[in-house]
Amino acid sequence: MQPAHPGPPVHGHPQPYQQVPQFQPAAYWPPVPAPVTIDGFMIVQPRLRPIPSGPAIGSLVAGIGAVLGALPGMIFAIVTPWAGLTFFMSSALFGIGSLFLALHARKQIRGAGGGISGKGLATTGLVIAVVALSLAAITGLITTANFL
Repeated sequence: MQPAHPGPPVHGHPQPYQQVPQFQPAAYWPPVPAPVTIDGFMIVQPRLRPIPSGPAIGSLVAGIGAVLGALPGMIFAIVTPWAGLTFFMSSALFGIGSLFLALHARKQIRGAGGGISGKGLATTGLVIAVVALSLAAITGLITTANFL
């Protein structure tokens, strides 16, 4: 039931009901069927969103951990070489792990044919791994100099 023309507001009476615009959800990527040939027969299979690569995420996290271990390691290596050795080993292990995870993730993404995403994460993890290994090497040099 639609009210008549509302007219001027009357004191004590609420304004007539006005329809509020309905919320429209964001357009989601619709799964569009893709024809696929299996054993010579065409079938329709839905296209799904690519899943993020776990090794790429792990590479990024391990690389950040390696950098966060190497930075204070350079300071502690000046104070005591044993602390510097500890930070050097942890940052080197995390950096090597990040490097191998990044290389594995890039290979996995290339071979997935669009089913796995995260190429940027893997590249960022690779760059951070190289930076972390460089910082770990500097930490190792400072530690070695203090042992001598």
